[in-house]
Amino acid sequence: MFVKNKDKMHLLLFLDNNMEEIDQYELLPNKHIRGSFSRGLGLNEEIREAKKTPIYWWFLTLQASDEYLLCCRNQGKGKLANLYKDFGDIDKKSFAQWWANQGRKIFAERKKLKKVEVIEDGRQLERLSIHEDRLIIEVPLTLRRQTAIRQIGKELKKVYESRDVVDIWEQSTAKRQVIKSKMRMSTVEILLNVLRIRNEHPTLSNYEIGQKARIDLDILARTTDGDQIDEALERRRMQIAVSRYLDQAKNLIANAELGIFPSIKPTVNKAKLD
Repeated sequence: MFVKNKDKMHLLLFLDNNMEEIDQYELLPNKHIRGSFSRGLGLNEEIREAKKTPIYWWFLTLQASDEYLLCCRNQGKGKLANLYKDFGDIDKKSFAQWWANQGRKIFAERKKLKKVEVIEDGRQLERLSIHEDRLIIEVPLTLRRQTAIRQIGKELKKVYESRDVVDIWEQSTAKRQVIKSKMRMSTVEILLNVLRIRNEHPTLSNYEIGQKARIDLDILARTTDGDQIDEALERRRMQIAVSRYLDQAKNLIANAELGIFPSIKPTVNKAKLD
């Protein structure tokens, strides 16, 4: 923020999270969408980018939830009614349809981010106060531009070195949040695929499901004795792996129903509120 006079201006750099509330979910940038902050995206491009994010897999996970689909078919009534208020009806809907009508609202930022602004008059300057989350700098305009920028950079560097790293996700004001997780979306894809095959082919063995899902267990792997793993051991390994994947898929869905994604931790036996 700058206050101008002939030879100087005051620069106010906001480092805080006291952001202005936006009415009626004005569509603001989405921290998951590449290019959302730097440029305006058309809806089709926004959908393409959204499909590269965990949001897409949260949507698909809920589509694999019998409980949530039942809630959709009951017009939002049931144990997952609170989740339905945000995610809405996803039954037999494409991600593009859901994103345009619902998803972009609940994952968009609801508050405007602070930015460097210009102080236009003395009254604004009088209302300024020293605050731990803001930096006020006076910049003499008799300096060369490059010199001023260099000196401002030095002051910013000193301030940020004494602060914790800014966590953009912690500061997010989106109504729904993807949790911090090391879980890869490729793993989510495997879990949902294994569960889908199990549901479509209830009579198949876990070994057959693994084969159908093309689970790679390194068939040429060797034992600690250097012997090649035989077919019987390979079948047992596949059965164990598929059993584990099915349990993890159920946990993934149960957590998604609670508004937690992505997580495969066992859920506490409690009512699913959101």
